[in-house]
Amino acid sequence: MKATWKPSWAAEARKPVFIGDDDDKARPFDAVSHGRQKYLWGNVPALDVLNLQQNEGVDFNGDLRLLFAASGDMRNMVKSLIELPATYTGHCEIDINDRDLDIYSALVPTDILHSLHNTVLPLIQEVCKKIRTKPAQTLLSKTWTFDTRSLRIVLTKEQWNHLSLYVEVSDGLSRVQAQAVRASTTLALERKDYLDRALLSMPPAWRACVLKFRKDGVLLSFGSSRRDFDTPNPKRTFYQTANLWPMLDSADSMEGWPIDEVVKKAPTAKNDLYGSLYFYLQDTLWQFCRQIGHLKVSFQLSQVDALKLPGILEQHQTGHCSFDRIEVRFLNPLLKRKTENTSATIIAHFLNAVHEVYTPQDFQRSTVERLRSYIPITREMVQDRSRSSPEFVKFMTAQVLFRDFDELFDRFIQDDCLGEISDATNLKIKSKHTIVQPWPLRIKENATQYEFDVLLASGHIGSERYVEWESAT
Repeated sequence: MKATWKPSWAAEARKPVFIGDDDDKARPFDAVSHGRQKYLWGNVPALDVLNLQQNEGVDFNGDLRLLFAASGDMRNMVKSLIELPATYTGHCEIDINDRDLDIYSALVPTDILHSLHNTVLPLIQEVCKKIRTKPAQTLLSKTWTFDTRSLRIVLTKEQWNHLSLYVEVSDGLSRVQAQAVRASTTLALERKDYLDRALLSMPPAWRACVLKFRKDGVLLSFGSSRRDFDTPNPKRTFYQTANLWPMLDSADSMEGWPIDEVVKKAPTAKNDLYGSLYFYLQDTLWQFCRQIGHLKVSFQLSQVDALKLPGILEQHQTGHCSFDRIEVRFLNPLLKRKTENTSATIIAHFLNAVHEVYTPQDFQRSTVERLRSYIPITREMVQDRSRSSPEFVKFMTAQVLFRDFDELFDRFIQDDCLGEISDATNLKIKSKHTIVQPWPLRIKENATQYEFDVLLASGHIGSERYVEWESAT
């Protein structure tokens, strides 16, 4: 797309739909969601939840137990295993749970689907045959062992029976129909102004990449043929209902990975955003496969409500059930005490906390002053009484990057009584983080223009907050 591109509302000389009739109430940076709310991609970059160098130490060779209690996707597990030192010889046990079992691929090659039919489906069918007389809601497990590695799946009988449907395509759903279903959400006409507002914050080449991905949903380099991706994702993954796409139109696989590392993997076309992500993930998955090839590692997968997980894990584990790392909130009964591991940590992510407590009275003039060094205020912006020029909208969108997140999050902690809850559950908030920075995406005090531009284009706004807990005893 050309650098002279303009949003459709500007080209048509009209007010965008996200600005109301009452200009005093217009808030162009506010988000309005569209589509069904299934979240299959992470919205913050992948995280190494171990970070041994800052915790147990790079020479640590003891056993480790990790719990991803509401994982969403597997990126943090993959990242954590990749970062283990090559000298690590301990046994790593990993529990992964999520209420939603769906996986993503808008279209798959036919030979991949055939491979699933020939290799995975028989394993599922064998389990279903053995448990056919069990009650529907009984939790049942099956373990497969591969040398020093094992995979254990714990599901109800009903969930096991549904698994086979994950390799069956919806009857009568063609590739063209599937793409039309997806585009009805990702490229909805009534969302044109919202999409253009997002594109406005991106470099021209990235805009073209985003539009192509929204159109076909296949992660490949920009110029690669999509011909082999000829089969809609099986019915129990995405097209469970033939005319509905299950994710928000704004859902973006880029948000789950560190963009500064992704762009370093750029192919010959240096601005090929999703091509960069393709090669980055290809390299990441190769590293993961090589790593688990020599590790002693056990995986357990389950599909339950995270609040019920402690009791279920206690029932289906041998020995004491406690973990060195937990990614979720307040599963205190499962966190190791300091006598077991002084580095044991719960890691919680708060995506919207500061926005939940923000009020118009929290506006600070200093945010505008900082922003002006990156987006200068022009005469046209000042004279824009409609508050809808592309320059004004971009400026307003970027303002949120400079809010005082610390003060807002302190208010959130008070309002939600996090301190009291921590005390009541024998936890305490760590005064110094050892896994991840509290604000890993917040714009730096002296950020360069490039760093500002990348953050603004990335979809992140810097308010993504992590909190680390440790056992109080």
